[in-house]
Amino acid sequence: MPKQTYITAEDNALPSHKPMKDRLMLLFCANAGSNLKIKPLLVYHSETPRAFKKCQVQKSRLNVMWRSNNKAWVTRDLFTDWINEVFGPSVKRYLLEMNLPLHVLLVMDNAPAHSPDLHDDLLEEFKFIKIQFLPPNTTSLLQPKDQQVISNFKKLYTKALFKHCFMTEGTNLTLREFWKYHFHIIACLKIIEKA
Repeated sequence: MPKQTYITAEDNALPSHKPMKDRLMLLFCANAGSNLKIKPLLVYHSETPRAFKKCQVQKSRLNVMWRSNNKAWVTRDLFTDWINEVFGPSVKRYLLEMNLPLHVLLVMDNAPAHSPDLHDDLLEEFKFIKIQFLPPNTTSLLQPKDQQVISNFKKLYTKALFKHCFMTEGTNLTLREFWKYHFHIIACLKIIEKA
């Protein structure tokens, strides 16, 4: 999203207006050749949002691994689940299909969820994965996913989001009503899939 928040004149005039604080965390992963893109981990504050119940969404059929945490943070347990349930099987299947040896180097930054003894949490069948941490406080130049991948995703997501917003033009729907009644986590997931 842009660095500034867009608040409608209608919302700005309301007493004690607070911008929405709904957020999620996405974790991306791909190989260096970009021909293997791993299913992202999405952490949201709710395990089963109302929109999921209303639209009968099955989390297992989403294009992301859905997990929840009340602050929408990636915790060590959530990250370990992702490695053992998504990353490990995807990488192993890819290596076997390509007739490559089972050797993997997972390069990660020093986020709190990325514990130095993370290798101990791997299932036995994924012990071929070697984990290498980047030095602390490294610039984005050293972080592989910061090499335009995340930036491009944000641009594509923002473009699709605004396109979605502009569809209210020419209708009786205000921007406030759009956000309140027509944009929910399912719409967000569709935009993530496109981006």
